[in-house]
Parts: sequence; structure tokens; C-alpha cells
Amino acid sequence: MRAFGWDQVVARRLALSSLDRRAPRGRLLEVVRETCGVHAQLASGAELAISARVDDVTAGDVQDALRQTRELVKGSTIRGTLHLHPADDFPLWKSLGAFGARWRRQFWLDWQGLTLAEAEHLRAAVLGVLADGQPRTREEIGTAVGGPLGERLGGDSWGHCLAPAADRLCHGPPRGRRVTFVRCDLWVPGWREIDPREAAVEACRRHLHAYGPARRDELEHWLAQKLPDDVFAELEPGLEEVDVDGRRSLVPAGTTFPDAGQGGVRLLGHYDVYVIGCTPRERLIPLERERIFHRGAGPNPALLVGGVVAGTWRCERHGRRLEIRVQPFAKLTAAQRRELAAEAARVARTYGTDPVLELV
Repeated sequence: MRAFGWDQVVARRLALSSLDRRAPRGRLLEVVRETCGVHAQLASGAELAISARVDDVTAGDVQDALRQTRELVKGSTIRGTLHLHPADDFPLWKSLGAFGARWRRQFWLDWQGLTLAEAEHLRAAVLGVLADGQPRTREEIGTAVGGPLGERLGGDSWGHCLAPAADRLCHGPPRGRRVTFVRCDLWVPGWREIDPREAAVEACRRHLHAYGPARRDELEHWLAQKLPDDVFAELEPGLEEVDVDGRRSLVPAGTTFPDAGQGGVRLLGHYDVYVIGCTPRERLIPLERERIFHRGAGPNPALLVGGVVAGTWRCERHGRRLEIRVQPFAKLTAAQRRELAAEAARVARTYGTDPVLELV
């Protein structure tokens, strides 16, 4: 069994996430692909995730890639949460939603007070309403579906009633604060069907490539669902068990690890995929973990130093000023403070503002 140190693992993860050195602007789509997408539950989280990894990217650039060129697509994928993916990669990650099809299970039907026949009717009705390829708000879809189910769908701000059709839906352009939905096969260039089992195996391979080593239970935690034994059996032959400072876990066979690197200082936004993807958490967040994953929520914005979470931060905009308050868990060196100032300037540039940095 090959053995490596955690410092080598961190160096590899940083490099593959473009967090050791930002990628050129022309590699934006590849960076999003290599990180297995970026979390987009909050638009600012996705914008900051990309600008942390790619040179000279603004929030407007990310929105243009979503709304104008459609090179990026937004939809519920990993764990049923919103992510951005390159359009040609979107079918893979979207297919994860069909893996297990929670909405067909009795516990979900009981929770929603639906029969399976009603859920299947809802799926067909929603996809039928969107058959013209036009984005619609949840309220518009509900009105077109009609009846008690349509009324319930239109008033369901959590989107539970869209779940039966969710594996074929993505986000269209927003209307103010209102989200629109559109059919993937009519919106995403090159849309294709992918078998959910194949998608699960490939998603695990990619995760292990970007964020490994990881154990099976850590993969399942990232997916938010169990891997059936036959699916894991299909994945396992391409994996290798390695020892990382006495802890055994899995990587794609033949994975190489660089010498330890210095890393640097980065300000990562809400739900950053590096913080979600890297395990074990006690190595990633050695101090004050509850401030990053507060009461099970999060992750909150994180100060990253040398690939390890070393503080939290928040920002508040006042006209042209972006006030950035950083709370390190330990005292920063003079060199780290200089890097932090450069990071604060990068965050401000993302939104066309001027940084005001405060250490608290």
C-alpha cells in the first residue's frame, strides 16, 4: 500500500481546485468542471467560488455565462441542491437526481400527502406545460397545471411539488426575484440521457479525483444517499486504497501526489465546494468547526490558509464600499495579512466595489 502525508493531499486538492494558483480567465468552464460544479444556492456563493479560482472574473461574467451564452447551467444536482455546471457536463450531474428517485418512495409520498399516481400525474403535467421550451415561474406552472395540485404547486415556495419532474428541469433566466424553470432537453445544448447508475459511478470517480482520498461513507455523505453495493462494486476496481498518515481511504488507481506546497490565503464564500468536498472535516477545519458548520448548516464563508480553514468572514456593501470583516482563528503573519488584503481586493473587484478590510 502506498503512503502519503496530509500535506501532500492538501497540495493536490488545492492544485485541482485552482486554489493554489488561479486559472486563466479562458479556463472558467474547465475550472467549474474540475471542481464538480460550484454550489449556487446563493448566487453570490457561486460568483465568489469562481472568482476565487479564475483570474479577473466578475459577478457579471458569471451571470452572462448563465443567461446570455448559456455555457453554464443552473439546477438542482448533487444532494438535490443548486449548482452551476458547464452545459455539456450538466446531463451527468442532473442524472444523479434520478438515481434513487426519492419522490417515488413511500416516505416521500407520505410526507407530501400524495399517492404515487398523483405524483406521476404531476410529473407529466409539469413537463407538458414546459413542452414549448419557454421558462416559467412556479406560479405560472401551477396555473397551467390547474386543479388542486396546480394550486398547491404554485404556492409551494420550497419546490417540493416540482420534485417528480426535477430530473428534467433546470433554471431559466430569473424575473426579478422570481425563479423560472425550463426543460433541460429544450434548454441545454447537447442534452442527452444518461443512465443514473452510470452517472453515480462517474460522479464518484470525479469526486475522488478532485477531493480524494475519501472513504465510502464520505462519498455517500457527499452524495447524500447510500451507494448500493452493486454500484460501489462497479466503482471499486478503478480505485486504490492508500495510507495517509495512518488513515486508509480511496483514490483513483495510480493517483499521484505532489510534494507539499505552501498554499496561500483565500476567502471562500458560502457553501464553497472545497469546504464541502474535502474530508475528513477534522483535518480541513482543525479549530472551531461549529463556526463553519453552524448547527449543521453551512458551510459559512471561510478563510483558507494553506488549504486549511483558519477563520470566517463576512461582507456588507455600502454604495461603492465593500466592508469585509475577517475573524481568523489564530493570529496571521505579516505575509498572510498582505495576501488577505489582496484577496479582499479580489472579492471587491468581483462586484465592482472598493474594499475596506477589517480584522476582528
